[in-house]
Amino acid sequence: MARLGKYHLGLLFTVLCLILASLALIVTSITTDFWFKVSADDYATPEVKRNFSYSVGMWRRCYNKEMPLGVKAEDRAGDCVYTYKDLTRRAEDNMSSGEYRYLSLERSWVALMITAGGLQLFTIITLILGLWPMESAKAVKRSTLYLIAAIMTLFATMAAMASGICFIGMQELNKTSRALYPDSVSKKYDWSFILGWVATGLCFIEGCMFLLLLKKDHEDIRESGKYSTM
Repeated sequence: MARLGKYHLGLLFTVLCLILASLALIVTSITTDFWFKVSADDYATPEVKRNFSYSVGMWRRCYNKEMPLGVKAEDRAGDCVYTYKDLTRRAEDNMSSGEYRYLSLERSWVALMITAGGLQLFTIITLILGLWPMESAKAVKRSTLYLIAAIMTLFATMAAMASGICFIGMQELNKTSRALYPDSVSKKYDWSFILGWVATGLCFIEGCMFLLLLKKDHEDIRESGKYSTM
């Protein structure tokens, strides 16, 4: 088996750390309830303050003040309301085009971010199996491993980016065609949303680093005249 040089080994260790970091950020982003924050202004009516003081997550909407009237008990979790039922199959034929567009964006937002996390996890498993000591006859070529990892991380980048864009599209529809928010309400993207974009950037860096490792491996092949295993 060919040995990894210090530069090669350091680059591989760095990209492994980045994958773990981006996966942790994606999981945190998926499981926290701070993608978007809505706050009623001080001069808003009590009803507006009750209904429009909350933060939005993928699965829940958590209220800062009182729970809105009419929320079913089975949908409550403390000060939060479960919203995952909004993603399930409904009478979509009876929806208006605007409602169906919003539902499609909501489903895509969740599905694409989960897909990005799944691709990152798959990349980690692939690297572990490829790096695990094995007989030389069965060893995985480094170039093959790096190519698979580069493709997976770049796909994860596209999925996470598309997820963030879908969420932005949802909020733009809420502000415009759906006219969800009264004038006495302020809105802003929150830290779970930011974590998702940071993870997206890390995914892109990982893909570039795997391409760099692939280039380095091909340079080693040209020098040695043979493929290198892990």
